[in-house]
Amino acid sequence: MARILTLALLVLGLFACGGPDEYVLTGTSRSAGTDGMMIVEDTGGNQMITVELEHLPPPNRVSAQGRHYVVWIKPGNGAPAMAGQLDYDEDERVGRMTATSPHSNFELIITVENSMNASHPSEIVVAKKRTSTGNGSN
Repeated sequence: MARILTLALLVLGLFACGGPDEYVLTGTSRSAGTDGMMIVEDTGGNQMITVELEHLPPPNRVSAQGRHYVVWIKPGNGAPAMAGQLDYDEDERVGRMTATSPHSNFELIITVENSMNASHPSEIVVAKKRTSTGNGSN
């Protein structure tokens, strides 16, 4: 009986921990055919954020001066911070990136930028998603 109780508690514990949260990303009107996923996983105080977008046109087709796809993380009511650049494959039309953040509640914003020296996101947003870790598949 004790063995069954121990096994039941172990199984319940595994389900209670949960896994990474997955979020569907869809393109804005600037990149209407774009779609993808964002996966957020708690790594013990920080969030590991993995982004993959498909059907992503070259940045210079979204904006004439566009050179880079940049990922920003905007916590709650705070200012957005650059998380990095999407690794963009023009042949496959796919952009990927993994970043970490100390914030569990944030908005992910992906923009087209002329330079990687941007201090804030441009208005050329191709995808965004507000999230709160722990909410599950959204």
